[in-house]
Amino acid sequence: MIGLADCNNFFVSCERSRNRALEGRPVVVLSNNDGCVVARSNESKRMGVRMGQPAFELKDLIARGQLIALSGNHLLYRDISLKVHDIFRRFVPGAIDYSVDESFLDVNGIPDTALPSIGEAIFKTCWDEMHIPVTIGFAPTKTLAKIATEVCKKNGVRVGMLRTEAEIFPVLDSLSITELWGIGRRLSKKLYQSGIYTIGDFARRDRLWVKKKLGINGERSWLELHCCPCIELSHVDRALQDSVSESRTFPEDVDDYDYIRARIVIYASDCAKKLRAMNGRCRSIGVFLRTNPFNPPAVAVRPDGVVRIEKGISDTPAIVNYSLDILDSIYPAGVAFKRAGVWLGDIEPDVPEVGSLFEQDDNEATASMRKFMEAVDKINGRVGNKALSLAAQIVKGHKGHNDGYSSSFQAPKK
Repeated sequence: MIGLADCNNFFVSCERSRNRALEGRPVVVLSNNDGCVVARSNESKRMGVRMGQPAFELKDLIARGQLIALSGNHLLYRDISLKVHDIFRRFVPGAIDYSVDESFLDVNGIPDTALPSIGEAIFKTCWDEMHIPVTIGFAPTKTLAKIATEVCKKNGVRVGMLRTEAEIFPVLDSLSITELWGIGRRLSKKLYQSGIYTIGDFARRDRLWVKKKLGINGERSWLELHCCPCIELSHVDRALQDSVSESRTFPEDVDDYDYIRARIVIYASDCAKKLRAMNGRCRSIGVFLRTNPFNPPAVAVRPDGVVRIEKGISDTPAIVNYSLDILDSIYPAGVAFKRAGVWLGDIEPDVPEVGSLFEQDDNEATASMRKFMEAVDKINGRVGNKALSLAAQIVKGHKGHNDGYSSSFQAPKK
């Protein structure tokens, strides 16, 4: 058996976790530029609000107070996601973090009879500690676990299991083929033409027919529906990624160097934190700026720069300093930019190296900085994501802009 833990209406639940007055009210979270809906509460779903619906279509509901619309706070969501995924790992031998709000649970060796109580314990802990509601489904394969979780959500059940064909096929017959993991609109239209309208219809087709029609990926989905695990996701949970990045689109075109500089500091700091979380260090750093493609100057301006580092680094001050050096080398005065970002590449494990006698002072400084950054990350993890920040991050925002990051300092609560 394998489990799937899925946080319900995750972005909305994160907002409610810090503002309980939102509980029970219709809430939506909007995309970076408040352009469209990216998350909905159950109450807003019942009102007919669609995923991806443009915000301007909802302005009357918002103005009348019938719908609460919030700008996305992705730093908050990521911070809560990390803590919730840590809770999952307390109860099972291992987990694969599939997305910001989903994790596949390795329950190998645990008796089936114990799984419902484990699922209930996960739900209770996530709710008590983080105020995040979670639904957990258990089944013989990842695809069936996703189906079990979705069925639980529809029925308002916290934990569910699918084990035998007698349990599985009635559920598959009740679900549209569009609800099968990996089947999009294009493939579903193709399957409609072959008389396949439900997941049960698909599961009853001959395996060779499925492979001929949909290829190896379709065959894997078919096998998973027949309790044969064959979808591997180990690449999702790799300890070390090839690169990490952080970028944002500004609410308006910005030609204020100080504002852009402060954003680069914030993005570089967040990249450094990601890097240390995976116990890595980088040997290349890049910075890029982009003008507005919908309001371009005579010639689009897309400056970017990269620096290669002989010895890998992971500490925030060094990564920020390199990023600002790049920014200064590529920044053209008098140009208004819509987007900026930082990326770290050539990532390798951050393991101590034995240097020569002449490098002793450098080695001691590196070890000291590593301990310092560990302390900063630990404090931020316990007190709040921005309890300790670089001074360069504490600046006044440009024209009251808010691109998902706080630009003013607030002392954390004790």
